Amino acid sequence: MAQAFAEFLHDMETVYHCNGQQVVEIDGNKATGKWYCWITLIGNDKGRKMKTTIGATYEDDYIRVNDRWLVSRRVGDFKWQDKTEIKS
Repeated sequence: MAQAFAEFLHDMETVYHCNGQQVVEIDGNKATGKWYCWITLIGNDKGRKMKTTIGATYEDDYIRVNDRWLVSRRVGDFKWQDKTEIKS
């Protein structure tokens, strides 16, 4: 997961994630969840400063190991995207 995000974000100056509602169902030491996320990215695209805003959801599977909940699987879905130039 870290490698995929690093490749996707390598040209970004600013990355901001606002995680909203999360729905989780727990079953013993396993759980499933869905996150709703608003993402703002600022970076350069062909010499222009751009702001990209994305509405996304993440479907997660969790597992509890040593009393810590860890993400064992994540599927991200970018629902919509808006890209605008930032003019100074």
